[in-house]
Amino acid sequence: MTEQLIEAGILLSVGMSVVFAFLTLLIGGIQVIAWFARTFPDEVKESSKGSAKYHETAPSNTSSQAAIPSDIAAAITAAIHTHRREKN
Repeated sequence: MTEQLIEAGILLSVGMSVVFAFLTLLIGGIQVIAWFARTFPDEVKESSKGSAKYHETAPSNTSSQAAIPSDIAAAITAAIHTHRREKN
C-alpha cells in the first residue's frame, strides 16, 4: 500500500512539474512576443481619407441576383421544388 502511495506522489510531482514548466515557458513566450511587438511596431499606412473604410469593400445584396446565371437559378429552383415535394 505504501509503495502505491509513493508512486502516486512521484507521479503527482512529475506531472505538476511538467505542467508548471509548460505554463512558465508559455508565459515567457508571450512576454517575448509582447516585447518584440512593442520594440518593432508595424507601420500604419495612412490613407488620404484618414482611416480605412471597410464598408466600401462589402458586397452589395442588390447585385446578388444578377451574378447568378439564369440556368443555374432555374436548376436550384427545380431542386428546391423537388425536395419540398418529396418531403411532403
